[in-house]
This record gives sequence, C-alpha cells and structure tokens, in this order.
Amino acid sequence: MKKSLFVFLMVLLLGACSSEKEKVIFPSDNSSSLKPIMQKQDTIYGYKSVINEEDILVAININRFDRFNKAKIEKKITKQIEKQFPEKKVLVTGDQKLMWEVETIIEKKLKQKELKKSIEKIKLLSKEET
Repeated sequence: MKKSLFVFLMVLLLGACSSEKEKVIFPSDNSSSLKPIMQKQDTIYGYKSVINEEDILVAININRFDRFNKAKIEKKITKQIEKQFPEKKVLVTGDQKLMWEVETIIEKKLKQKELKKSIEKIKLLSKEET
C-alpha cells in the first residue's frame, strides 16, 4: 500500500513539474523569424502557428493565472509579430476552439489552397462571440 502511494505521488510530482512548451509552426520552413518572438513570451506555455503568404495565425496556451489578462497578452504578441511581419495579417488567439482548428490544419498538412480556406474559416470563427 505504501509503495503504490509513493509511486503515485512521484508520478504526480514529476508530471506536474513538466514545463515543456508545445511549440509548432506550420509549415516549418517559415518559422525562423516567428520562433524567437514566441520563445521569449513568459505568459504562455505553448503555441501552434500556421503561416501562409498573406496571414500568420497563432493559437496560444496562456498560463493559468495570466488568463485574466488574456486580451492584453494577445494584443502584445500581435504587435510584436506585426512589427516583424508588417506585410502580413496577424491573428493571435487564446481561444481553445481555434487551437483545435489549428491543430487540425497541422495534422492534415494542408497545401496552400486548402490552407488559405482553412485560415479564412478560422478568422470567421474568431470574430463570432459565444
């Protein structure tokens, strides 16, 4: 009984201490300039990004206690990305629904034409309020 409790507590402790960020940029050949911007953010613990010739879409996972400042965090990251990529339209969101949509795009590894349609769909979803 004591051994199983000890093992359970160790697994729980080691799992809780994991601070590895989930970082994905699709397609990966466009990631060189976006990666440094996202890595210096201390208010997020992960992100997934989709880039095409016109748009940059970044879905972020915001740290638990920083969620109260979600809009400020999104705006700050958006400004930094727009400064680096002035020719592209930038959308940064902390919405979980949009995170799932970005994950779907990355898993399917869409080509440019389908990628553009999917990004437009996500932009429309971001404008609707629940």
